[in-house]
Amino acid sequence: MHWQDWQEHVAGAAFAAGLTAWAALVAEEVPAPYLDEFFHVPQAQKYCAGEYTWDPKITTPPGLYLVAKLLSPLCGCSTGVLRAQNVVALILIMQGLIHIRRFIQTRGYVQRRREAFVDKLNDNTSSNQTDVIEDGLTPFSTALTAFNIASFPPLYFFGALYYTDVMSTAAVLMSYGAFLATTAKPQRTLSDDVLAVISGIIALFFRQTNIFWVAVFPAGLTVVSVLGDNGRMKSRAAKDGYLSILKESWSNGSIHDCSLQDSGFAMSDSLLFLLTTALAALSSPVKVVRSISSYVFLLVIFAGFVAWNGSVVLGDKSAHTATIHTPQMLYIWPYIALFSAPILIGPLYCCLTNLLPSNTGNGVRTRQKSRYSIYPDPLQAVVFISAGLFAVHFNTVVHPYTLADNRHYVFYVFRLLLRHPLLKYLAVPVYYACFWLSIQSLAHPTDDLDAPPRTIQARSHQEAIRNTKLPVQISFVIIWLITTALCVVTAPLVEPRYFIVPWIVWRLHVPHAPTTFTVRGRTYSPDLRVIVETVWLIAINQTLQHYFLNKPFTWPSEPESKQRFLW
Repeated sequence: MHWQDWQEHVAGAAFAAGLTAWAALVAEEVPAPYLDEFFHVPQAQKYCAGEYTWDPKITTPPGLYLVAKLLSPLCGCSTGVLRAQNVVALILIMQGLIHIRRFIQTRGYVQRRREAFVDKLNDNTSSNQTDVIEDGLTPFSTALTAFNIASFPPLYFFGALYYTDVMSTAAVLMSYGAFLATTAKPQRTLSDDVLAVISGIIALFFRQTNIFWVAVFPAGLTVVSVLGDNGRMKSRAAKDGYLSILKESWSNGSIHDCSLQDSGFAMSDSLLFLLTTALAALSSPVKVVRSISSYVFLLVIFAGFVAWNGSVVLGDKSAHTATIHTPQMLYIWPYIALFSAPILIGPLYCCLTNLLPSNTGNGVRTRQKSRYSIYPDPLQAVVFISAGLFAVHFNTVVHPYTLADNRHYVFYVFRLLLRHPLLKYLAVPVYYACFWLSIQSLAHPTDDLDAPPRTIQARSHQEAIRNTKLPVQISFVIIWLITTALCVVTAPLVEPRYFIVPWIVWRLHVPHAPTTFTVRGRTYSPDLRVIVETVWLIAINQTLQHYFLNKPFTWPSEPESKQRFLW
């Protein structure tokens, strides 16, 4: 068995064992349907019995219940069986994440060399050199990253209950995996378009807002990829001026798209990207429309559904009326910072180290400044904080459900924010700090600048492998931000589960940042942040599980019923 496969199997087995144990504890302590399961379980059992009447309290499409109907001849439709379907789905998510991570991590393409996604290593490379390269690319970190993402607390928790989130996430990741497989091909084919439509429709059967992740998000990335074939302009505004860049974009169809390591997500580069992309797309409309035709088709199907249904939501439309709720794009940043604190250590460390006296932090500062933006862009900070204060003052929405149910953790967060009128404004700079750290984590240097010297031949192969994919580009961040905003700003209810897919996509694209060391002549380059992240997420999950299972409470109005804390 190959070493890489062995690590992946161990990670998968450990994840399956932990999840199964969690599900078994829930089945023993809470055997009856709990909270939203009161709606989902009976609805699934109706479908299993061939009865297709709809509970008006359910607002999501019937994908969850169709899966139960499909599997009912094999395993029945009891509460335990329905919950077990989410256990299986989350284990499959773990395996899918490993596959997706291989495609998008900056240095991980060598793991796919046998499948011809990158150039194969030189046949004359010795086995020892190959071992060094593979150790440097750390398949261990790939498997552990997938383990951590699948262990994401708002997702992992519902792996033991019968909620929509797990299967909905699985469907979105299936669609994203199909998209990434298409990008590895030299040319898009009709079968790729058909697969995109089918996987997108499947995702829409679980949640309506998935339309943004299966249509808008890949369409945006596809447009950038297609226009990128005409050429990318990097950091030329200072030399040539903005007007000349816009003229070149219109005449040549090229776009201004630089890496986060080069730009630090500066406002000027972001605006130039948007302007040059719009001009380049207008100069080649047929080419652009053809490249995204499958995603346009998905959008048309979804628009037809909305017109037929009279609303985006099914069931109880009065309690889930779409509204503009821009502070949702503020709340996501402390959400990311909470669960991904170990990942944010990199940019925070670089920033703090460079504030130290030069004789203390000079070594780090000299190596990082040339390729990594370590301070916030002042204009970006002013715009973010000003817009944030405006949004908080004029557009803060507190849904009645938020303050009506003390079983949800968001209830306690908003009780704290509303304790004093100034707190919600004082939180805005904190939102910005979390935003900057989250974005800078995508720009964190992907190679260890302190790595020991290696043979020239091995280093040349490493450079070739490292350059098979560019670092995270400004285009990805902007498209991710637009997609996330479309997904959450129309929701009046602040719900941690709404941020699951945005967090997963962000985390999948955080570059591998190894720390290289040698033990007994073998070189290892694990990402220490990922190891700390594993411990952090396990601790969070264990804490939440403890409170759910062992800290029930009662309401005066329902003294006979046990209430439990959950997302």
